[in-house]
Amino acid sequence: MSSFFEHLQHIDRRWIYLVLAAVLIVSLIIGKPETPIVLDTVQHLYDAVDAAPAGPGDGKLILLETTFAANTLGESGLQTRAIVRHMMLSHKRFAVMAVDQQGAKLGPAIVNELAPYYGYEYGKDWISFGLQLGVTPFYKSFPKDIVGTVKTDSINHKPLGEYPIMRGINTIKEIPLLLEITASASVFLWLQLVQPATTPRLQIGYGCTGVMAAEAYPYLDSGQMVGMAPGLKGAADYEKMVDALEAKAVASKEIEKPYDPKTSSLSGMGQSARQLMFTQNNAHLVVIVFIILGNIGMLLARRRTRRAPKEDANG
Repeated sequence: MSSFFEHLQHIDRRWIYLVLAAVLIVSLIIGKPETPIVLDTVQHLYDAVDAAPAGPGDGKLILLETTFAANTLGESGLQTRAIVRHMMLSHKRFAVMAVDQQGAKLGPAIVNELAPYYGYEYGKDWISFGLQLGVTPFYKSFPKDIVGTVKTDSINHKPLGEYPIMRGINTIKEIPLLLEITASASVFLWLQLVQPATTPRLQIGYGCTGVMAAEAYPYLDSGQMVGMAPGLKGAADYEKMVDALEAKAVASKEIEKPYDPKTSSLSGMGQSARQLMFTQNNAHLVVIVFIILGNIGMLLARRRTRRAPKEDANG
């Protein structure tokens, strides 16, 4: 038995990759959705969206910034989808924009896939501001004159003032909540250049990749961010709450059926965040098991090495 564990220290890494790949493939096929314990930061973000006065009669809208690329669709894209579903189920009006070329296309693409399920109409319930230059002049002018800064939407290329959703939307005061879904540091420009100049202070919610979460906690502690969805875990937590909200909407016949992620045409978004958490958890377990076995092998080999001189001396 000890020789087996010692052998694990020298196992060809290709076998490890093969086992990991097999577990990932099987987990993806099974697609069992997890029921995660919701992080406090995700709950606070959900509550902020819920409380935002951006309904049809409020004269305000939520600003959703989708500054990410295709390589983070598995985190940022799923966060965006969960949040958009929440806004649509809660009848919140919103605008989508990005300071990244891919994000300026991916954000509206996600919304366009969801809009038919929830009866959302472009120009009335939501609008796309498209790609904006993430430079200081934009962050200085946008809060003072939204229509004058953005000028036209990115779908029909018509003046913003022609859309019903933009009536009464002039300055940052008509935006009660900014939701920044990003794989970059773009949120810090809002924190540094826009938020300090707003009264009342602009509320900012944050969706980030898993590796970026640690640097956001000081802003959460200070209240500069109202909540955060970190990585795939954040997307799964948010999705769990939205799924529960959607189940109530289906039961009350407000909508006909729940959204099915398998209908998505976007690569990497054909499964729910909760299903992908199941796959990720299994992959983590495989890595942990190999680490434990390797360490057992190391300890047994060390013990045998220490025992050998004693046996030689006795012999």
